[in-house]
Amino acid sequence: MDMSEWMKVMLEEIERKREEAEAAREEQAARQRESTPERPDTRKPPAA
Repeated sequence: MDMSEWMKVMLEEIERKREEAEAAREEQAARQRESTPERPDTRKPPAA
């Protein structure tokens, strides 16, 4: 394997790991949304 071929393989591996990390972040965010029930805004309006 020459240097340029090795570099191509390494770049592909880096890209694959980046995509996996992004997918994991998106999945974690989806789980967070599912586990956090939506609540109406119960804060009182500011006093005038």
